Amino acid sequence: MKILIDGRVLTHLKITGVENHAINIIDNLKEKIDVSVAIPKYKNKYYTHFWEHVILPFRALRYDILFCPSNIAPIFLPKKVKLIVTLHDLSFKDFSQMYSKIFRKYYEFVIPKILKRADKVITISNFSYKRIIKEYPFVQNKIDFIYHGKNHTFYHDKNVKKENYILYVGSLNDTKNFSSVIKAFALIDSQKYNLKMVMPTSSNFEIDSEKKQLLNRAKQNQNIEIVDYLPQEKLVEVYQKAKLFVFPSYHESFGFPVLEAMACGTPVISSYTTSLPEVGGDAVVYCDPYDIEDIKEKIKLVLDDEELPKHMIKEGLKRAKIFSWEKSAQEYILVFKEVLE
Repeated sequence: MKILIDGRVLTHLKITGVENHAINIIDNLKEKIDVSVAIPKYKNKYYTHFWEHVILPFRALRYDILFCPSNIAPIFLPKKVKLIVTLHDLSFKDFSQMYSKIFRKYYEFVIPKILKRADKVITISNFSYKRIIKEYPFVQNKIDFIYHGKNHTFYHDKNVKKENYILYVGSLNDTKNFSSVIKAFALIDSQKYNLKMVMPTSSNFEIDSEKKQLLNRAKQNQNIEIVDYLPQEKLVEVYQKAKLFVFPSYHESFGFPVLEAMACGTPVISSYTTSLPEVGGDAVVYCDPYDIEDIKEKIKLVLDDEELPKHMIKEGLKRAKIFSWEKSAQEYILVFKEVLE
């Protein structure tokens, strides 16, 4: 079983969910089976996509399987090579306003062709599984989902003392609903609770003028600390010390931040949308992301109850153990064997 893995996104400087998945699944597969990873020589994004469609297919000729873990795969691939592709979601369709016209057109052109060519399609949650089938019914007989895993670097330290701050982790784009976190926090009596809010974040997308103004006002608020994305070791510490993690995202194909917060022993408030209940299960207090008053009330519910946070921490730690990259890798190996058979 000779397998080549497409490592195109390993050239990316910013680590989002797609890159996180690729890094971890590749590392765990390397520990279990003999795989080769192909990485573009140059980091220029236009070159990497040229490499994907022109150079990678020739590299793949020497292998039985080409595994593309990051949405895109070569449009044309020799028939002798089996193709497995992981399509994380359809955000280019569901939230098209967040992407450039060129990006949208590119994905709209290549994704159907890739799905038709693929011998097996994997996605990352039951929500994405159903959404992809709805959009592309022809994949129904060759698609499945495999959950992400939890990074070992996110862990619970009983010796770390909680501090009086609410935590939000996510990029500044409309799907993450960062604006509702800020608005809900503004409705809480921060003096009564002696409460602050910490927001490690960055922006890969354009936001409208109203949200820019909201963000600028938040930066002037001494009770709100907005910082650039933190290195992982620092982010773990911020998770561990947080009194409460709030994540009222509109749309998640998986939801890494919820899993990370639970693994670090922090109570989680999350929206009950898309894939998030699959990750949070019964360990999370859920809110309506479209209702700022509800987000505020759920925050107060957890803050006002001494026993509830303890219960959420206990259940969250149990829940986080369900998700592991070792398990994900084993499930991918079964897919590889199935495709070759």
